[in-house]
Amino acid sequence: MRSRLIEALPDATVVVRAPGRVNLIGEHTDYNGFPVLPMAIDRGIWIATAPRGDATMVVRSIDPAKYPAEAIPLAEIASRPPAGTWIDYVVAAVRRRPPVAGLELVVAGTVPAEAGLSSSSALVVAAFLAMGEVGDRAALAEEARLAERYVGTLSGGMDQAIALLGMRGHALRIDFRPVRATAVEMPPDIAVVVAHSGVQAAKSGAAREAYNARVHECMAAARELGAGGDGLLADVELSRRTAVHELDDAVLGRRAGYVFAEARRVEEAVHALRSGNLPVLGELLNASHRGLRDDYEVSHPAVDALVKRARAAGAAGARVVGAGFGGCIVAVCERARAGDLRAALGPKAWVFSPAAGAERNAV
Repeated sequence: MRSRLIEALPDATVVVRAPGRVNLIGEHTDYNGFPVLPMAIDRGIWIATAPRGDATMVVRSIDPAKYPAEAIPLAEIASRPPAGTWIDYVVAAVRRRPPVAGLELVVAGTVPAEAGLSSSSALVVAAFLAMGEVGDRAALAEEARLAERYVGTLSGGMDQAIALLGMRGHALRIDFRPVRATAVEMPPDIAVVVAHSGVQAAKSGAAREAYNARVHECMAAARELGAGGDGLLADVELSRRTAVHELDDAVLGRRAGYVFAEARRVEEAVHALRSGNLPVLGELLNASHRGLRDDYEVSHPAVDALVKRARAAGAAGARVVGAGFGGCIVAVCERARAGDLRAALGPKAWVFSPAAGAERNAV
């Protein structure tokens, strides 16, 4: 991919890469203040930059037919409203670190778009890296989380953090407020397989509204459970977390009940990975999917069918991954069975090994 970028921008002076991610477990827990357990994957978003002689920032893709370019005068970057295009994710970062001189950015990627593998947040992180040195990666992850709200998604911070902090061969238990990460080595005999359902998981329009609605529902449940006006579900006292069924709004009760259970599953999954206990890890993923389907209501019939197929083909566990509403599933199995599982899930399936985090290099 680097060579294609240089071919598209021969005068490039910097090339950056930010990986996508697969979240093993801990879905929709980050914006509730609870930990997650993702891993960076060996597919990412790349940006090459080169200086320009005018006071303009040009953003283009190596696939211009699919991703049209845009030229933005430097003086208008801070005031540019979201346009509902892919370039919003670049602008989200650049608004916080505007270039002091004209700049051209060329973008390429190997993360499937709208698949629940964090192509959009990887683009935000890559744009931050293109604007300057990395510095404190945990602090940059928090800055990127806040920046991405420019596009209208109430992101919780997992995607930006794993893109910056990912470690080869490891999943990361990521905690928030502040961002901090604990490496969890992936057992060599456990494979992680990802497959696309064929349904695009768009992070715009109705899907974004549904995602943001879950954020607001959880905040409302937290208030009713005593977390305070700005509190999150993680701030609810332990003694009150069993009171979700007492909430007047049954939907809020289901949302909060799922989040509390999912947070416990993250803790249990860390122990399962460290002990190499695949059956326990698989059942945790299965329970997570049931909660996401029935209580959080973010699955999709095509996703449910793919999860069922994965289990029938030998997966110890499988679930929808990402925000939901389509996209991919993640499954775990014995490494010796990964090839058969991948074949059973079709041509849009991959076996992933944890990759390193974001990189920035001078050309």
